[in-house]
Amino acid sequence: MTAPENPSINDWAGARGEKWLAQLGQMEAMLAPADQPLIDQLALKGGRRIADLACGGGGTTLAVAKAADPDAAIFGYDISPALVSFAQQRAAGQGADQPGTAPVFAVGDSATLQVDDRFDRIISRFGTMFFPEPARAFANIAQLLAPGGRFAFAVWGPLADNYWMGIIRETVGELVDLPVVPADAPGPMRYGEVSVLLRLLADAGFGDVTVQDWRGDLAIGGGLAPRAAAQFAIDGMSVAQVLADKGPALVARAVDLLADRFAAHWENDAVRLPARVHLVSGGR
Repeated sequence: MTAPENPSINDWAGARGEKWLAQLGQMEAMLAPADQPLIDQLALKGGRRIADLACGGGGTTLAVAKAADPDAAIFGYDISPALVSFAQQRAAGQGADQPGTAPVFAVGDSATLQVDDRFDRIISRFGTMFFPEPARAFANIAQLLAPGGRFAFAVWGPLADNYWMGIIRETVGELVDLPVVPADAPGPMRYGEVSVLLRLLADAGFGDVTVQDWRGDLAIGGGLAPRAAAQFAIDGMSVAQVLADKGPALVARAVDLLADRFAAHWENDAVRLPARVHLVSGGR
């Protein structure tokens, strides 16, 4: 059976989460340009309790902890035990010279998470697109957010504006037939048409929701040379998972093709390709 292009919650809790962990440093370096614009939407100052949902290996959580008030309590939740364990190790190793309190990480599903004290701020960078039951998850997140609190979510814009993904999809599609993915299926492009997400948030009870777009170039793998960047993309990107059971020869062919295409985008010591991110924020 071909590996799914759109990973499910079980994939993220298991093998997909472990694969993300194996590439975590390169992945976080690539996605880091979206961190500060997202954090800026959160209006952190004054937030007493702050949660990062679908926090992965904790990179964004640590950035939030650095930006928050020193006495804020920071929490990170993810469904992948492997990623949470790594994030806990990072937090434990946070130096005494680092500002703020080290975040607390735990395994948690956004759709079922319960806490004794609600959060003043909730953030999620590229996690909400993968909820298997988004209405249920957003309704639960609304209950986790204290009255007067704020949230900020980052989701990918349309595929046409995210050529860093489009070029990978084009390359893989030349070698295998890509399955037709239902528009509402969990996956990175789920909220490219952001009105879908806005309706879900309104139904969950969020208000004053605004959307700002971040546009810029992403360095594939955080600054890898074209062939290494191609290997990184084929090994880790969701769309490339359809190659997983096709044999090493076809995988190698995909890397060759993608490396040639990436070479045309080599600039300032990185393969740089355009991206568009919806920064969706609001309150309750």
